[in-house]
Amino acid sequence: MTAENAVPLSEREFSDLMAPLGPFEPNPEIAVAFSGGADSTALVLLAARWAKRRGGNVVAVTVDHGLRSESAGEAKLAQSRVKALGVVGTILRWKNNQPASGIQNAARKARYELMSGWCRRKGILHLLLAHHQDDQAETMLHRLGRQTGADGLAGMARIRETADIRLLRPCLDISRIRLQAVAKSRGVDWVEDPSNQDPAYARVRLRNLMPALEVEKISPAALGGTARRLAQVRQTMENQMALVLASSAEVSSMGYARVDSAAFIDSEWEIARRVLERLLATIGGNWYPARRYAVDDLLADIRRNGHFKARTLAGCRIIQNKDDILIVREAARCPIQKVPPGGWLDWDNRFRISVSLAGKSRRTDFFVRALGNDFSRETAKNLTKSGLNGLNIAVRRSLPSVWDRYGLVRVPHLGYGRLARNPASVVRVQIDYLPNRPVTNAFFPVV
Repeated sequence: MTAENAVPLSEREFSDLMAPLGPFEPNPEIAVAFSGGADSTALVLLAARWAKRRGGNVVAVTVDHGLRSESAGEAKLAQSRVKALGVVGTILRWKNNQPASGIQNAARKARYELMSGWCRRKGILHLLLAHHQDDQAETMLHRLGRQTGADGLAGMARIRETADIRLLRPCLDISRIRLQAVAKSRGVDWVEDPSNQDPAYARVRLRNLMPALEVEKISPAALGGTARRLAQVRQTMENQMALVLASSAEVSSMGYARVDSAAFIDSEWEIARRVLERLLATIGGNWYPARRYAVDDLLADIRRNGHFKARTLAGCRIIQNKDDILIVREAARCPIQKVPPGGWLDWDNRFRISVSLAGKSRRTDFFVRALGNDFSRETAKNLTKSGLNGLNIAVRRSLPSVWDRYGLVRVPHLGYGRLARNPASVVRVQIDYLPNRPVTNAFFPVV
């Protein structure tokens, strides 16, 4: 099918694609990640009609990464075009746009964090992404080159649930040219990102290989079919992993996990590896798993010796504790972050923390950091009296603590608070454990 004779994706087809991604609330409020390109333009057009027929609304969310001088103007142009279509939009700007390395990964992470945070503040539960069949094929080819397993070759998920929103990709089985045809059929222009033609990026190089691969019947549609079949395998393994976790693991609201060693020794290797990999991601505040070879080495040591020397991996401490294994966040890897009074802070990709002044307390700046070794003898005595003195020292060091310029203010998990004789220190702290990567959830359902 060429671009000239491509059949636009119809509204009825789009409705069928959305059906298994529900449930959706009455009068659904939907956000669409809108770059202004052909794919996201088509998605906005289709999603706006879909939501309107159900009494809902769509908001087009554009992220300006600020990586090119033209990006601000392109974001404004994209929003002016979507406004002309009768769709409400907004621009989110990435302020910390100069990472030391890995600019593409940093930009992608920032994009999702900005959009997820905005959706949370607006009470929007669903964020649509315009990834399509060609994107899925490029993802699979890229992962093949990295010797990934069945999980990676299952490609991108149609549904990924996070603590804040549901990321939905309704068009993974639809070709790029059919989405472009949607915009063309409505007479709507789009913005072309010059990076999509830059061979410095692996995706562009892989895209340029596709015509030659199609001669050998390795087409985007064929690769997409393989991804769907591997997704079934992945889902089966996820279910088995969840059963092991439910029977053998405890994840504490203090941000650590305790696992029966038998879960790693008696389970099939692949299931045991997944359990370990997922716990490391959850406790370490990571979305993506640790390097497979490193996880395999650790698992082999656990299975070979039964007892092993404590070590670090993926931002975690792994500690033998009698018949259990503790997986604890590495305190030294936790950030120090400023939290405004009355506001919320997502700290270390694991906790959501709010600090508010009490009564007539003087306004001051607060910071959240790992507790570390900053515990006075007097505080330690109070800790002993509280009954939490048996807490593993690595767990205690990794706990979130609130500080101001005078020193330690609160350690919510330990029930510690500075005495009220200093009015500047009288604060209320609310803390929720919401890890970036839940141990188990519906992040990869097959639909």
